[in-house]
Amino acid sequence: MPCGQRTMPRFYIHFQKGDQVVRDNDGRDLPGFKEAKAIAMASAREILAEDIRLVADNPLNAVIITDDGGRELTTIPVIDVLPEPLKD
Repeated sequence: MPCGQRTMPRFYIHFQKGDQVVRDNDGRDLPGFKEAKAIAMASAREILAEDIRLVADNPLNAVIITDDGGRELTTIPVIDVLPEPLKD
């Protein structure tokens, strides 16, 4: 295998806060979409907790996962980031 060639797909996890999207310019090499979604959810929960703690003016709205080609694979609304007991 040539030096520097990746064996896993690269995923980018972006965070939408109001009209602004905080872009992930580095991405992560992960086995698949399932792992990318798990990391996105965990990261979003941390950001949301910080937004709540700081009473942020522009809190997290959604998480967007894209592939290496920039194609959007999914958008996860912030409500879906909350644990089930908090969704009601």
